[in-house]
Amino acid sequence: MNKYMPFFLCLLLASIITISTRSAPNPNHINTYPNLPAPIGEERILITSAGQAPESTIISNIADNLNLEMDYRPRALATDLYDYQSLIIVIGFSANGMLHTPRSLSDELKRTKQLVEEAAIQDVPIILVNLVGKHREDPNSMKLFQAAVPYANYYIGIKQMENKENVLATLRSYKIPATLVHQLQDISVPLNSAFR
Repeated sequence: MNKYMPFFLCLLLASIITISTRSAPNPNHINTYPNLPAPIGEERILITSAGQAPESTIISNIADNLNLEMDYRPRALATDLYDYQSLIIVIGFSANGMLHTPRSLSDELKRTKQLVEEAAIQDVPIILVNLVGKHREDPNSMKLFQAAVPYANYYIGIKQMENKENVLATLRSYKIPATLVHQLQDISVPLNSAFR
């Protein structure tokens, strides 16, 4: 019996370690979904930009490839929502994109805030999309995100981002379901799941 004692002690110790590490919750964990379990939006969709980054054009093309009934208006106003059942806001500040509009960052923040407030009044679901990865993040994109997130119903973003902990903490505080994708090609499934 004594010759098997070290084996049983090692087995017991391994079991205890396995059980304790599995049951310890991760405080930074957020429930993310590969896609939504049920649609939250309906078609006709308004796609717009918050920050005038070129990623909004990419989302428009992806939505078009998914045959979603949508309009792309990068400078949409709150008054444009009357004809739509869902709103997709693509977050991302681009200094170059802002040069092509007669707006400043404060004007863009105000436009974004008015848009999400009007969507909330009309009960239009808001999907936030953030494709700005860690190489293009800046404080202005984060300001635009903070302006829109209290009204959001769903968030789709890239996993590799600098402010990931801040973004996830904010999403957690507002209880917003999120899908984080590894790369741009992966965004079609969660985007489609929001509507079908």
